[in-house]
Amino acid sequence: MWDILLKRYWQVSTFRESPANTPYSIPLLVIVALLFFLLMVWQWFMVDIKGQFKLATSVATGISLIGTYFIFTFLILKMNRKANRVVKTLTSLLASHLIVHLFAIPLLLVTPILASANVTNTAALLLAIIYLLLTLVLTAWQFLVTAHIYKHALETDTLTSVLASFGLLACNVLIVSFWR
Repeated sequence: MWDILLKRYWQVSTFRESPANTPYSIPLLVIVALLFFLLMVWQWFMVDIKGQFKLATSVATGISLIGTYFIFTFLILKMNRKANRVVKTLTSLLASHLIVHLFAIPLLLVTPILASANVTNTAALLLAIIYLLLTLVLTAWQFLVTAHIYKHALETDTLTSVLASFGLLACNVLIVSFWR
């Protein structure tokens, strides 16, 4: 069953499927939200080279981030009279972002090495450029997946879905910045 679900959300993440064709399941939404939360907190600790963030702060940040997903998505769907789509939309968003963040793990493993590297060294500079390009690709992928999901959930044009994606991104950045 899990492999079927993973394949379905992979299809959404690769723009081949609509969130409407995903299962409506509140328990699944809770599981995906919990997995996303755990992955985010773990990734924040991976890149916390100086050890300046406490577990309580990271947990509060993660809970706030999940809350932002829920509130923003509910409000945007409610304003468009499509609040009945909130469970599938949220599950698709969180599952797709979970997939993108899983691809980010190798980059995060390299972060401590790059932080201490001398970028005047040609190999380190090349690695830093590749790191930045891959980070940009993953960021763009996550942003476009969000726009794709909102486009289908809101049944709207591309521009509106891109603006909704920017809205979620802005809310997420503000929430994480508040705690960090």
